[in-house]
Amino acid sequence: MTLFMKKLLIGISSPLVLFLVYSLWNWDSSPPTVQWREAPSVIGMDSQISLEIQDQGKGLQWLEVAWVRSGDRHVVVSETYEAPWSWQQGMTQRSLDLSVGSSLPESILSEGEFLLEVRVRDQSDLWFWENEVFEQRSFNLDLTPPRIQTLSDQHYIRQGGSEAILYKVSEDTVASGVQVGEHLFRGYPLPGRGQGTHVCLFALAHDQAPATAMYVWAEDAAGNRNQTSFWKRAFPVKFRKRNIQLSESMINAVVPEILAHTDMTLGESVLETFLEINGRLREINHRQIEEISRQSVGHLLWSGAFLQLSNSQVESAFADHRTYYYKSQKVDQQTHLGFDLATVAHGAVESANDGIVVFADYLGIYGNTVLVDHGLGLISLYGHLSSIEVQEGQGITKGAILGRTGQTGLAAGDHLHFSMILQGVQVNPLEWWDERWVDQHILGKALVATEEGEESRRGAADLFDPS
Repeated sequence: MTLFMKKLLIGISSPLVLFLVYSLWNWDSSPPTVQWREAPSVIGMDSQISLEIQDQGKGLQWLEVAWVRSGDRHVVVSETYEAPWSWQQGMTQRSLDLSVGSSLPESILSEGEFLLEVRVRDQSDLWFWENEVFEQRSFNLDLTPPRIQTLSDQHYIRQGGSEAILYKVSEDTVASGVQVGEHLFRGYPLPGRGQGTHVCLFALAHDQAPATAMYVWAEDAAGNRNQTSFWKRAFPVKFRKRNIQLSESMINAVVPEILAHTDMTLGESVLETFLEINGRLREINHRQIEEISRQSVGHLLWSGAFLQLSNSQVESAFADHRTYYYKSQKVDQQTHLGFDLATVAHGAVESANDGIVVFADYLGIYGNTVLVDHGLGLISLYGHLSSIEVQEGQGITKGAILGRTGQTGLAAGDHLHFSMILQGVQVNPLEWWDERWVDQHILGKALVATEEGEESRRGAADLFDPS
């Protein structure tokens, strides 16, 4: 080969080599990916569709998202991303949260099937090669809310009290219940009473006014929500006020134990730590109890009135408003949500009714505590125990021994703290200790069935007379 031909080949091959090197450097064989993080098949105006678009190569170049219906195409997202330099990586991830109500145009806004198309291309950077992905999902737009029919007629409730309502919802309902102010109570299907029949136990908290708005609500899979009012009458209650004199010896007795069992730390003074326990830790414990109560089983576990601790004397009542004094100075205010019941030291503590133990451990201000789930959102609490004689998950019958009274937690003497909680709201145990009240307000609303659908009780026919 002549020298001229060699130079000619080198001159031709050098740009080709450079081109091949450049192409291999920028080669991107992995296409973009589309992940549907939240994409319910049935959607409503308040529904949200969440997408995660990624490219592990050179990055994203172009993205388009569009609603399609009967040939009508409406682009809701169209984005082009800046191309990176050869040695760089561009945008590799894009998160999208589409609100159905704001992204669908009015021209195609009606019930029925829609397609959501997603087209995405990456920065392949080759004239003859590009990675483009096309995906689509089908969605059914539902704009019709569920139907609600109340079945029970009259509902009487007091501040701090409980009540039950019977209602029926349409087949498309996925969740329902009663709303009382900011508190949401879940309803449960009632076996043996026909399709869609539900019962809901609800409460008016001790600090909610009798005029607080109450209504039955229902929601479907698309997020459509309906609500309706019902006949009710709410009554005010005047709760007691009590002054608590704190002593240095009492504070020094309770604070170290609670610090040893919790994440609380000693403040600048023992009094400051006590006030932190009495306030912040109390709130934390109440949130824990609320969370546990919302995991209640959806069927009735108990029957009849609940038991007050045998041969007990009431030391503190439900919703007592306590003002705390230390060395004649007012230092704190709290509301006592439950009953303090005293018997003999280390006396036996019985379960107030049938249920399942859902908590048996140390619980902050309540010390050694047992929580029993009675179903339909109702749980009972047994605090300040010196010992616990049951385990979580254990089935319990009315009157079974749960433990022994004591003074663990925030307690000045040996006693039982007894509370009843309805889906996170502390309610007055006095009502639940009353057989007549239980018949008229809870079991008497309807023919209540057990989990197997068998009849367990028929309530009294007469209505509660609030006078």
